[in-house]
Amino acid sequence: MSRYYQPFLRAADTFWRMNLPISREDNWIVAEAMHEDVRVLIRTLTVANAIRRETPARLLVLTGTDDAWRDAMFKNFDQARIREIATAYGADEIIDVHEETAPAISELTDRYARATACRLDLLPRLPDGYDLGPRRAKAGALAAHYAALFRDRRIIGLVTSHVDYDQWGLAAEAAVEHEIPLIHVQLTGSLKAYALFPETRQGEPTIRAELTRQIGALFEQDVWSHRERLRPGVELVAWRARENLGRPAWWRAGSETSFGLRTDTDLRQFAGYTARRLGLDPNRPTVTVFNHAVSDALGTNREAFPDLAAWLEETAHHARHTPEVNWLFLEHPKQRHYDSTGHFAALAARAEQPGVVFRRSEELSKNALWSLTDLGLTVRGSVSNELPAFGIPVIQAGWSEWSGCGMSTVAAYESDYWKELGSSVERLCLGADMITAQQVERARLWLWFYRSAADVPTPFVPQWEIWPEDLLFHTLETTMRYVETDHDPLFTSVRRMWHRREPCLTRFDLREAGR
Repeated sequence: MSRYYQPFLRAADTFWRMNLPISREDNWIVAEAMHEDVRVLIRTLTVANAIRRETPARLLVLTGTDDAWRDAMFKNFDQARIREIATAYGADEIIDVHEETAPAISELTDRYARATACRLDLLPRLPDGYDLGPRRAKAGALAAHYAALFRDRRIIGLVTSHVDYDQWGLAAEAAVEHEIPLIHVQLTGSLKAYALFPETRQGEPTIRAELTRQIGALFEQDVWSHRERLRPGVELVAWRARENLGRPAWWRAGSETSFGLRTDTDLRQFAGYTARRLGLDPNRPTVTVFNHAVSDALGTNREAFPDLAAWLEETAHHARHTPEVNWLFLEHPKQRHYDSTGHFAALAARAEQPGVVFRRSEELSKNALWSLTDLGLTVRGSVSNELPAFGIPVIQAGWSEWSGCGMSTVAAYESDYWKELGSSVERLCLGADMITAQQVERARLWLWFYRSAADVPTPFVPQWEIWPEDLLFHTLETTMRYVETDHDPLFTSVRRMWHRREPCLTRFDLREAGR
């Protein structure tokens, strides 16, 4: 146990008692606490309390986990400690949502049960004969619990770290169904959060699809329209992304992954060297296919293929019959955490041939990858904003949070994907320009938006990399003892998002910044 843990609890208890209004009405705000990482808990509780400063409410904390989640990834889940921290942050009630209750099975719970089973067992898809019964019953019980909770209380908002899988996603679905604001806190950077308000919904089939639409609209109105004024900051962030400073990035952090090539001559020479090293033809353009964490959050946004594995398999089959270009398939850097079946290796054994190669991502530096790649393919990976920022076109076979911002080619259906891919291969072979100057600028603006404008620096939520626990608790204890709340970005940003019903937290007022 950290020597700073108890001092942190005492400081948090005093700080929030002094800085939260008393709720004289029967309003509740719900904060999720079903992740073992204390940094996640601190984010959800802090945002919930910032909202309580705007709309006085009691704090209800949802916690607990089950054996399957504990065995798969939450081996250090400590509910006693979660309860202590939640209490210090002013929780009025703490509920274990995994207590048994009668299940309510539906098409929705079945969808979440399938996605959760894939994630817990690290499966690209459920095999024939898989016994989904236990997971379906658990999803049904969670859904019934959440339905009763959101029906029987006057809840003003749900703050959660996830909107996928049964224990989180079904709570988010219940909030949306009961027209309750949903705040989705992100697990990177300082403080990032997306928000979905009942009055802003546009009828998309999933929560992530709704956010994609709304983030795209905000980007168009408040970022793209002010691109000239924002350019100096945009170029600085692009430079930092080139050097891989900051998160997220598809590549693992470290100086060896910096993109250091500057001239076209350097790029061509290094591309030729890399192609020969991989056994590819240096005189042909190269299409790089970025594999996904194949069991991750299946079916949570719009996708052109039945699942992430199907997209990779079908693309590999297409590559075997398209010898006009080189094909490089890259395994996701953290695939071992998402696949127990050896899917990528098995596909490589079936599909690899001259001109079609499969490699682990660690085998290539960022210089090698970016010099070689003439076209990137993904479903929702971050390469779809990283590569276009440096002039490399990308086709997406589905939606990501940024795919409404105009930086990549987004295919809504399988037929669209094959049409776009076929056209792109033809243009590559002709040496045609594959990406517009506007797409490059939009991608760089997104990097700036995500890494700067939508990342709120506040001492009340230390940057994600403030770790280990000793450092985190000591930092928070010091902050709560010595830092005043007046105009702190945490509170001003949450206030702006909450009252304007905006789809994400922003570091500053984007509307004012554009004037």
